[in-house]
Amino acid sequence: MSRTVKRSTRLATVAGLVAAVGAGMIVTAPASQAAPVAAFRLSNFSATIANICVHTDIATQCSGNMAAGKSEVWKVAYKGPRKWYCTATAKGLTGTASTPYFSRDDVKECAEVGNIFGAGIQLK
Repeated sequence: MSRTVKRSTRLATVAGLVAAVGAGMIVTAPASQAAPVAAFRLSNFSATIANICVHTDIATQCSGNMAAGKSEVWKVAYKGPRKWYCTATAKGLTGTASTPYFSRDDVKECAEVGNIFGAGIQLK
């Protein structure tokens, strides 16, 4: 094969690949939208270190071992504002405190409250 034929064959191959990729970009569906994110406060007003979590319909966000007297706002993904709940586990205590389901429309904070004899979660 002559140089001209080889070069035109390569150009045709590259052009074909570019066209195929371009066509694929046109035919593919648009990227899905990310889930909305809400700010939610987790607070520890108990006398112990605690791991406090908020559970949404699609995600869970936990504070880690949060010191007593601390409060922090976290970003949490969700699809709907209903059927959220919080859990908390105090370091050194057995068991996990849990809330009933709530709506994000009504509750913006979960706070661990109590002492070394027992703890619970307050919804605010």
